[in-house]
Amino acid sequence: MCGIAGCYHTDKEVNRELFEEMVDMIEYRGPDDRGTFYDQNLALGHRRLSIIDLSDAGHQPFYYRDRYVLVYNGEIYNYKELRSELEDAGYSFQTETDTEVLIAAYDKYGAACVERFNGMWAFAVYDRLEHCLFLSRDRFGVKPLYYYHKGGTFIFASEEKQIIKMADHRFRVNRPRLMEYLIRGVHDYSEETMFMDIFQLRGGCNMFYDLRNDTKEIKRYYDIADIPQSDESFEEAAAGFRKAFEESVRLRLRADVPVGYCLSGGLDSSAIVCMADRVIKDDNLDVKQESVSSCFEDKRYDEQEYIDEVLKYTAVEGHKIFPQGNDVLKDLDDVLWHMDEPFTSTSMYAQWNVFKGAAEQGLTVMLDGQGADEQLAGYTGYYSVIFAEYLRKFKFGKFFRELKAYKKLRASTEKYVNSNKIIIEALISAYLPRKLQKFGKIHMFYLKQGYPFEPEDIKKTIYGIDLYPANDSKQYILDQLKCNLSMLLRYEDRNSMAHSIESRVPFMDPALAGCAFKMPIDYKLRDGITKYVVREGLKDVLPEKIRTRYSKLGFVTPEDQWINNSPEVFRKEIEDAAKTLAPLVRKDKVMEWYGRIEGNVQRMDFMPWRLICASHWVKLFGLEV
Repeated sequence: MCGIAGCYHTDKEVNRELFEEMVDMIEYRGPDDRGTFYDQNLALGHRRLSIIDLSDAGHQPFYYRDRYVLVYNGEIYNYKELRSELEDAGYSFQTETDTEVLIAAYDKYGAACVERFNGMWAFAVYDRLEHCLFLSRDRFGVKPLYYYHKGGTFIFASEEKQIIKMADHRFRVNRPRLMEYLIRGVHDYSEETMFMDIFQLRGGCNMFYDLRNDTKEIKRYYDIADIPQSDESFEEAAAGFRKAFEESVRLRLRADVPVGYCLSGGLDSSAIVCMADRVIKDDNLDVKQESVSSCFEDKRYDEQEYIDEVLKYTAVEGHKIFPQGNDVLKDLDDVLWHMDEPFTSTSMYAQWNVFKGAAEQGLTVMLDGQGADEQLAGYTGYYSVIFAEYLRKFKFGKFFRELKAYKKLRASTEKYVNSNKIIIEALISAYLPRKLQKFGKIHMFYLKQGYPFEPEDIKKTIYGIDLYPANDSKQYILDQLKCNLSMLLRYEDRNSMAHSIESRVPFMDPALAGCAFKMPIDYKLRDGITKYVVREGLKDVLPEKIRTRYSKLGFVTPEDQWINNSPEVFRKEIEDAAKTLAPLVRKDKVMEWYGRIEGNVQRMDFMPWRLICASHWVKLFGLEV
């Protein structure tokens, strides 16, 4: 796991002093080694976090056959199998790294090599013979890759701040993207970022940049939507999931450094910890297992009961951290510096502290559960999806049975969820045309809330995006993968790398993701039970207390209490935010809105935090609003 950088000018040499600073400003992504390469108007840079083959043989930029120069961030988990395949084809290897396997695969297969990789990556290959750059990002965008292409300058990097450094001018806020974040709490779902002129290469895409004529071409090599729905039985699907999940976890235990787990106490992280424990015992591996968990004294936000159940069930040593509300604002600018863009809630601060705790325990690799909720119907929103599907097909018996089960199993334990809202969304999605759906969403769930934005800004933001699944559950999953998961993977990468830790996400294994996507939704949500196929497929792996836990707390903090308990501090923050974000918001309107909720901010009301976070971000990066 590392950090990469690159710069090319059509008409001048790269400023080497500035480029060296660009590489070193992300030292935390790779504290173990660094390297740079210069060839006339081109520069490539790398920071290394040593995970596989800790020797100097893994130094980058990596030179291969006097033709290629590689800078690479990530892990190819199936590198051993690929190496054997390449050796059979006549290739020989000088190192034990996955880096050499990657570039050898590129030499043999060209751009198609990425279709053979099981892993996470963002890399660039400079072909000296063809005078071109080949850039690639893994299927789901687990690892970041940003670029800037303007005025004869092409820059790419692991983080946006590197591009700001190298471009050496003041950047403007991308207003439409920032307004979407402020109003809806979404970002990271498109090629555009919140910085004007800085873009990201999307997951599942390759880029070809020709140095001779300063042109680029982006091609998609993977789209999970291409996987057809399966006609397999539920029992076959559960068995297939179990097999793919076990293999995914086994591959992600490959490392030459200590591996640990992020354990929240929820189904997803618990499944990873329990399966890893099973694999380690079955394979007779001599591995010390450790986990780190975020906990709270307030029992409404605490999951220690379930964390302790997993620790008791396995041979894992648990470490607990307790994030404090009075540290959030103190650490905010530091967290934002690593995030590069504002984040949606203080849950990300809890995650920040988990990785900080992991670093203190000497852990270099951590397994985490991102991606399961989006693929396997873990969110409350999936109830409205399956309700809509039954209503649309006039399966009223199934609709009422699922509604009754939902109210029994989830609604009673999730006080912050409005059951009527779930039903209304299902009715809207099932029976209204798309335009009326958006109209209803705007007026019922945005304008009615009295949010401190101009109605026209709200309408413009909402009308520009999809709000409901396009009449099928598969589209809803795709929307979740595109939007929600992209945000969470950004947070995962930035929080872990800020503490020089590689985070691995088993649920984003391509075989496992494909297995989950092809299942019908009623394999995932049945009798009011979310992730039904997971619970059935892992019966012999999970403790029953975890497997049959149907309430969902989510990875949360007492954010509402932190705000309500410090009224003067947060009122001042809101006032400063209104000034900083003008003319996007009007101060009088913001303060009128905040006056109505001050002292009584509710859980899941993230608007105050978004305003504060965006304000700090604008000032931290010196942006023009």
